[in-house]
Amino acid sequence: RTMAAYDRREFLTTVAAGVAAGAAARTTEARSTGHEFSAAQARPAAGGLADPAFRPLPLGAIRPAGWLQRQLRIQADGLSGHLDEFWPDVKDSQWFGGSAEGWERAPYWLDGVIPLAWLLDDEPLKARITRYVDHIVTHQRPDGWYGPYPEDAVAKRYDMWAILLANKALAQYHEATGDARVLDAVVKSLRAIHGGLDRTPLYNWGKFRWYEGLVPIFYAYERNPEPWLLDLARKLRDQGVDFEALFKTEDITIPTPRRGLWKWTKHVVNTAMAAKAAALSFRLDQRPADRAFSRKMIETLDWYHGQVTGMFTGDECLSGRNPLQGTELCAVVEFMYSLEHLFAVFGDPFFGDRLERVTFNALPATFAPDMWSH
Repeated sequence: RTMAAYDRREFLTTVAAGVAAGAAARTTEARSTGHEFSAAQARPAAGGLADPAFRPLPLGAIRPAGWLQRQLRIQADGLSGHLDEFWPDVKDSQWFGGSAEGWERAPYWLDGVIPLAWLLDDEPLKARITRYVDHIVTHQRPDGWYGPYPEDAVAKRYDMWAILLANKALAQYHEATGDARVLDAVVKSLRAIHGGLDRTPLYNWGKFRWYEGLVPIFYAYERNPEPWLLDLARKLRDQGVDFEALFKTEDITIPTPRRGLWKWTKHVVNTAMAAKAAALSFRLDQRPADRAFSRKMIETLDWYHGQVTGMFTGDECLSGRNPLQGTELCAVVEFMYSLEHLFAVFGDPFFGDRLERVTFNALPATFAPDMWSH
């Protein structure tokens, strides 16, 4: 049949079934820039990490063309590709040897700009990023903590969220470049987190974003399946928010009053990020409840806060179904990223459909055409 003859959902379902059947029968290899990683290497022994229905191709294995390439080029020519040149919190970040902010801002920027630079094969941008990553790796302390982390996090508190985020960005850099030093740094950092969580358990942002830490943990485990890595993943889950329980409360079902009542439990970006928590948790021990909640969570958001674009409201906390309410760029892109994980793990066209709907309806309204403002 020709592509035009396929219904979009039928196409997604057919591909999902084919990947699931073929994964057990063959080993596929995807070549990235300068290194290889095979699907067979990513299948640990029984009792380890469950395979997803889809395994994303390594960063750089495919290149954008046409409209998509132009959109990424606009992004690289806009804020994303130049933020480190003028915003002090990135330009002079403690992560890069400066004296400005040393928490989430530089890792956040790296998390987006690394795939952008390597997908475009933008050599000047890649060179700047490489300098920054090199500084992070070479200034990692012997105890495994990165430079901005305090010597005593009990006396001087430092929310673990930024470290989870930094490792996620560095895992992307390793996938794009194959730089062994970077993966070694991530593993050393994960060991430090494993012990550090016993002294300073997750709180605030880290407590609500624990699942982001599973992304680099799984990345490291699939390359060297050491059991302590999955122990760390479960420790993060145990210390983090139970979103299935949270979604049974009025913090989710009742809209936030206008001009008031900022709450962790209602924060729209936390909510968008948390949509992937059940999928990542499912890979640990295949709990049926995780599979069921992954869809129930989105259906609940649709019912109480849904918008025609496929998003849910939040300014900056969950705001109900009034069409006058909106949402923010961060929530849109984080929900898109969560939907990628949900579709990859479960292979359910429901998540692929929603990802397409949000991408082409909500995302374009969140920034200026030149991507210099949002």
